[in-house]
Amino acid sequence: MKFIPFLALLLLLVACGEERETTKPKHELMVEAVYSSVTIQPNQEYKVNASIAGYLEEVKVKEGDKVKLGDVLFVISNKPIQLNQQNAELALEFLKDSYQGQANVIDEMKLSLKTAKIKMQNDSLNFKRFSNLYQSGACAKSELDNANLAYEASKNSYATLKTQIQRKEFELKNQLDQSKNNVDASASKTGDYIIRSNINGKIFQLNKEKGEFVSMQETIAIVGDGSQFSIDMLIDEVDISKVDLGQKVLVTLEAYKGKVFEAYITEIAPKMDERTQTFKIKANFKTVPPKLYMGLTGEGNIVINEKKKALVIPKDYLLPGNQVETENGMVKVKTGLSNWDFVEIISGIDQNTIIYKPQN
Repeated sequence: MKFIPFLALLLLLVACGEERETTKPKHELMVEAVYSSVTIQPNQEYKVNASIAGYLEEVKVKEGDKVKLGDVLFVISNKPIQLNQQNAELALEFLKDSYQGQANVIDEMKLSLKTAKIKMQNDSLNFKRFSNLYQSGACAKSELDNANLAYEASKNSYATLKTQIQRKEFELKNQLDQSKNNVDASASKTGDYIIRSNINGKIFQLNKEKGEFVSMQETIAIVGDGSQFSIDMLIDEVDISKVDLGQKVLVTLEAYKGKVFEAYITEIAPKMDERTQTFKIKANFKTVPPKLYMGLTGEGNIVINEKKKALVIPKDYLLPGNQVETENGMVKVKTGLSNWDFVEIISGIDQNTIIYKPQN
């Protein structure tokens, strides 16, 4: 019956005799940083979209190709627009011919005006002749009236035809200008079916093949600067006030295990993305990796503060209320910089103080 208490006492003695983990503060390079995941993107990257919908008639490039500003990347089927342009050009030629060419309508009307003028002059002379005859009693009043009516009619016809020519000239000129605009507009729409590169760069991604339908909302390809890359980071809103242009960024990439590359911040988005509650940050490499590819991922630490010789302890040795357990009991300390692993000790203990790791 005395076996159980004896065993409990033995276990207690063993537990009391277990050595606890200890450490001493030490001087280390202390870096306080804001963490972010990183993605590598080519500079001047942009998404290629069509300004009209249609089927891809030609794909002039493939992934990895280098392109120059203005190079044709894609051609979308444009049969309807081509027909519209041809019709617009035919209409323009017809109007040019009607206004200035062999089938000049104005010249025909001017010939009619010339004939009308001759008739009006003849009728005028005839009316004067009958007026003289009537005054001398050599003709009846009705003959004078008929001559007068004929003269008034030809005079009105001449004036009307003259006005019609002026109106027709104005009308044809407006139609000609409008037709020229239609041709220009049609040519502009035809240009929408030819998609060109906006930059000197490289084709990083193709999303469509020849014959596939393309809508205006779809990204056909991604083009970017193949010689220079930037680092994209997303910073939480609670940390954005600590970030400034030019700050140093320590970058590690999955493609280069164990290596750290230095970069610096070049852009800070002025507006938070409400969906993710983050700000987009861009950085450029100061020390550039040997090879870079679009979409490489890794981690970045934006250096907020840095001390070359800070007195630090492991973060998991610090107790709530900024206390540490020493050989002489609990001691309150004043802390400074901190990161994921360490916290700086400004006062309270020194490098000779032995501290205990808290027990779980």
